[in-house]
Amino acid sequence: MYYNKARHINLTILSIIIIILHNSCVSEKKEFSKNLIEDFKNPPEAYKPMPFWHINGELTTQGIRKQMKDAKELAGFSGISVLPLAPKNNGKPGTTPKFLSPQYLDRFQDVLDTAEELDMKVVLYDDNDFPSGMAGGKIGELFPQHTMKRLDKVEKIVKGPSSFKDNIPEGKLLSAVAMNQETLQRLELSDYVENGTLKWQVPKGTWRIMFFVMVKDSYHKAFPVVDYMDTTAVREMIRITYDVYKENFESYFGNTIKMTFFDDVGFWKHPRTWTGLFNKKFKELNGFDPKPWYPALWYDIGSDTEAVRHAFFNTRAELLAEGFPKLVGEWTRTNGLKDTGHPPGNYDPTPIDMNGDIFKFFRHTAIPLTDAIIEYQFGQNGHKLISSAADYYDKPVVSTEIYGAYKEQSFDSLMLYRSAMDLFSRGVNFVVPHGMWYNPNEVYIPPLVSPYSKKLAPALPAYSNYIGRSCMLLQGGKRVANIGVLYPFEELSGWYRFEDPKNPRQGFFVSPETNYQEIGGFLTNDIRHDFTFIHPEYFLDNKYEIKQGSILLNNRENNQKYDAIIITGCKVISLKTLQKIKKYYDQGGVVISTGQLPFKSSEMGQDEKVKELIFEIFNVNPEAPLLSKIKFNSNNVKGEAIHIPNPNGDNLSKTIKRHVDSDVEFSPNPILATNMGKFNYIHKIKDSKDIYFFSNSSDDIIETEVTLKGKLDLHQANPHNGNIQRIENISYLKINNQEYTKCKLILKPVSSIFWIANQY
Repeated sequence: MYYNKARHINLTILSIIIIILHNSCVSEKKEFSKNLIEDFKNPPEAYKPMPFWHINGELTTQGIRKQMKDAKELAGFSGISVLPLAPKNNGKPGTTPKFLSPQYLDRFQDVLDTAEELDMKVVLYDDNDFPSGMAGGKIGELFPQHTMKRLDKVEKIVKGPSSFKDNIPEGKLLSAVAMNQETLQRLELSDYVENGTLKWQVPKGTWRIMFFVMVKDSYHKAFPVVDYMDTTAVREMIRITYDVYKENFESYFGNTIKMTFFDDVGFWKHPRTWTGLFNKKFKELNGFDPKPWYPALWYDIGSDTEAVRHAFFNTRAELLAEGFPKLVGEWTRTNGLKDTGHPPGNYDPTPIDMNGDIFKFFRHTAIPLTDAIIEYQFGQNGHKLISSAADYYDKPVVSTEIYGAYKEQSFDSLMLYRSAMDLFSRGVNFVVPHGMWYNPNEVYIPPLVSPYSKKLAPALPAYSNYIGRSCMLLQGGKRVANIGVLYPFEELSGWYRFEDPKNPRQGFFVSPETNYQEIGGFLTNDIRHDFTFIHPEYFLDNKYEIKQGSILLNNRENNQKYDAIIITGCKVISLKTLQKIKKYYDQGGVVISTGQLPFKSSEMGQDEKVKELIFEIFNVNPEAPLLSKIKFNSNNVKGEAIHIPNPNGDNLSKTIKRHVDSDVEFSPNPILATNMGKFNYIHKIKDSKDIYFFSNSSDDIIETEVTLKGKLDLHQANPHNGNIQRIENISYLKINNQEYTKCKLILKPVSSIFWIANQY
């Protein structure tokens, strides 16, 4: 039997159902302020798009003024991000004058003068092309010792007993290890290194002798990139870039210039990025010497493999988070600015070889950003990671770099809206289109989103207002989502190894058990029940409080309450995190697992305790073959544990409806004809108002009845035209002393609507 906590129970046991038409029920109708009505009609400039402006040619005072004036008056853009470019190998020009030369700074002054004249804002893009950290070539030129490093493994297989002698490979030796190929016994050999030579008496058996050396990396861009994890290196980069802008334009900080932008800071095309202080940081974080454990980065070393890999990759994530993004964040705060930007692959299934850990990466960034690029809906199930990180840090603005590398021939005015509304429903509320080009006839990365695009230009003023209205309502407040989905960082880090021949591409090498993004997709796109990703390490913080069968995220503004937590498919989990989940279950919480249950700990030597806890919660042996049916377990305080061995949209939907109360429900739940677009929603509470955003990016007509928790006086705010009007023909019902509001929703293809409510 199901224990039914939700309102989807048989109507025969309801105490009372009351349905009253809206017009006869409402004795006092609360009106909106004139300021809100006017601002929605004519949204403030601060909320409108601020696109990249790729400078593929020679900047002139006249060209700057004309293009910025056209961006404001013809497209409705409220600001621009000047993105200087390096020359391309195919002969396509970069930016002239040279980045940060006196002549370039003169032209940047023209940009600021024009922005002041036109009441526009300037986003300070921090480098010459991407990724950030090249300093326009000056890092490699002035500080070659501070450029990116790589970890190499050089190995030889020898049979013992024998004598071994070999020179240490070029680079900085971080570890030398011999591993027996049969027993996996490991011996750390640093004590046998003298004057650059290893001399060692090989014991009986076949041994893999490995040197782990750090070397200068090669580069895939025009210039070397800074060592993002070395704070000394990053400070030098800041000194020769950010500080130059401060010396010349500090008076514009906080007014014309409010924001900085960094781009692709991470490991793209450099999956073995390393740094000189790695071993020291590892020991600080984990309490033991990493040297004997380096083989785990490439090989299975036995039962400790996953825990050791987690220790290594968590260390690297911490080094990256405390390097470039922290120091840039501190610089911007000190100078009255806010920083935004992103690492590569921030939406990908694994962060390990792209950005370390997306939650930790944004720890010090004022405005986390998701990079919505390559093609429509690419990485869509990962975009909630960025907004979930922002939720945890209580950051009110989440930005997006959007449209980059979409195919020009398939990009039309509707695509402007499809992508934007999908991201709004996933927590984004500030838009940086990709973008404008100084020479619009030579676009290196399509599409051209500019008043000089013949097919898009007529649509841009309305689009800019749409973005402005939507961002105005969606920035700040708290998001209502009562399911927490555990981000499986330990599984991702425990699985990953360098140079695996089965690795399809960076950002995608995950275990067969990993399904957290698929589960997130089911929740957002099929079941349409909002959720938040929870980082397992942060779940141990006091911020997450267990109270009366719920988990509270205690933020000052964006506080959230979860009535269920989902453990997605994994073999590895933190014992400490699992212990807190068990505490939640013991106090009446709902725990759902979707796929493989974990049986290994990310803490060494704790596997048996993980197995015991999983059995206590789910009454399932996690090492046994997957069950064929859903397994239910409960305790005497109404705690519920549901194991879904083979999750899909249907069985996950039924489980959630029976065990988790819905905040927003659709009847019927729309089924779209194709995968082109989505029907989604987001619910926020802001300024004592409930704000619901419903988006239909598909080519279908959506017609459904929406049931909302609470007794609500609803207004409809149309972001496409700025109109606000009261919604009539609302009905109300009460179930088990909980009041609900019902209303019909009709959405045309590629359209969206806000419902705004005052609670009685």
